Amino acid sequence: MRIIDYFNYVATFIYAVIVIVAIMGKKKNSKAFVSDKKANALFLLILVLASVLRFYQLGSIPLGLQQDEASIGYEAYILAKYGIDRNGYTWPVYPITWGCGGGSPLLIYLNVLSIRLFGTGIVKLRMIPATCGVLTVLFFYLTLRIAFEKKNYRNELSLLGAGFLAICQWHIILSRWSLDCNIMPFNMIFAVYLFMLANKKKSTILYALSSAAFAICMYSYGAATIVIPIFLVFISIYCICKKEITWGQLAISVGAFVIVFAPLLWFYMVNYCGLPEFFSRSLTVNRFTSARTGEALIAFSDLPKTLLSNLRSVMLSVSVGDEQHTLAHFYPGYATLYKFTFPVTLLGLILAFKDRFRDLSDAVFGFLVLSNIILSMVIVPDTNRLVLIYVPFIYFFIKGMGFIMTKSGKLLICLLGLLLLGAMSFAKDYFGDYNVYATSIFMPGYGDAIKRAYELTGDDNMIYSTYDGLSSPFMLALYYTEYDPHKFVSSVEYRNELDEFRVADAFGNFDFRLPENITDTSYYNDVFVLSSNDLAMIGEDTSYTVEDYEGYHVVYKTASFYK
Repeated sequence: MRIIDYFNYVATFIYAVIVIVAIMGKKKNSKAFVSDKKANALFLLILVLASVLRFYQLGSIPLGLQQDEASIGYEAYILAKYGIDRNGYTWPVYPITWGCGGGSPLLIYLNVLSIRLFGTGIVKLRMIPATCGVLTVLFFYLTLRIAFEKKNYRNELSLLGAGFLAICQWHIILSRWSLDCNIMPFNMIFAVYLFMLANKKKSTILYALSSAAFAICMYSYGAATIVIPIFLVFISIYCICKKEITWGQLAISVGAFVIVFAPLLWFYMVNYCGLPEFFSRSLTVNRFTSARTGEALIAFSDLPKTLLSNLRSVMLSVSVGDEQHTLAHFYPGYATLYKFTFPVTLLGLILAFKDRFRDLSDAVFGFLVLSNIILSMVIVPDTNRLVLIYVPFIYFFIKGMGFIMTKSGKLLICLLGLLLLGAMSFAKDYFGDYNVYATSIFMPGYGDAIKRAYELTGDDNMIYSTYDGLSSPFMLALYYTEYDPHKFVSSVEYRNELDEFRVADAFGNFDFRLPENITDTSYYNDVFVLSSNDLAMIGEDTSYTVEDYEGYHVVYKTASFYK
């Protein structure tokens, strides 16, 4: 076992003991020790820390690009430059990317704006998730200040929440690469903040803005199309019953939601209700080429037997971690919210149940947890699909910490010390060797290699590429070479046009199927991108030039390009 594994056992034990001691102890502390002025200064430091952890070496950690990241980047680039997506549709409401979606519109169109302002590149592609990550810390802090406004420890709890999110390994990893679900925590907490502010001010306009923000969430990621409507039904019933909102305010909020959601609703009705597709020079509402079912959704007949295992996966994910989830979203040994914090989180949940969710903030984050649990019943649980559950669990962690704070400042300091040790260990591991751990996910070197191959040949000669250690290398080729989408649409050869995730075997002069004998004279003018394992295909032939790019190699006959 690693040192972090021993640390987790010890820290979890200490956290559990402190929770028991706090429950059994008598209330001692009631006076706040952080003034508003100090809170503002400390929060600025937290925001700086959050920014450093999300922007430091953003272009090289993780090194390379994951295929969905490249897909989002390429889709945004060709929409910005050509006004069409890679399927040839002009300005689609929802780019269908792989054929069944897989790249939600909000992040793609935000990147269109970014490309027009700043150009292309990996750092620029990841700038939006990183920025949203920092803004999530900001709006979570502001939300907690409203939630704990009547508590003695308002400043302390708000700082704890912002600080924990700033150093949370799940949120740091999520903020540092460009997958559509990675901006969802920001979209959600911004909408929640507007809702809490609207309730505080009893403002109809703010309720409508909050509702519109929740509707924008629906454009962010597929999981939101289930979680957000369920949550809004729950919280609307709660607010009506508690007289937190009037029927008139609710009606206006529903109207605001429908207006913002209308284009996406149109897209869904085309795809699932049989409405005709719509094509124009400025807008497309088209159909998926395949439904996304087997990879993400659970068949109705399988629900009874998968229910318990799904719930178990959710509970593991928010506690000690479920290492069967996608490796791109966590670092082994740390789980999503650090393995040792769950005893305090469980305490916060118990306190909310004990209070019958009387506080609006308890209800908001409790209903978000419940909505995600309902989601987990119909999907294959994974960290990215459960992306909306983790901030609510951080809220309940802070609620538990608040209870301990009222009992003993020394106990709180002990908990914080362990949390900081865990965070420092994660930072050391992440910035030290994450690229080694994530090689299979982000495929470092291949993008630069395929770009170099295209620089050598242009459109004149063939480029043959390996598939060794790669996922959908055609997507990386499109992104790194900024390939003309018109040429791609007219020449692409999909392995199966109706696959849930369409994979191209070839397009233009790119072919992702290596010939059996690449040293045959018929290939002398062609360029090959090979893995280290593939280099044996050229044997000891010294007439080839071999350029190395992080384990992938551009191979070509020297005389063919240097005459």
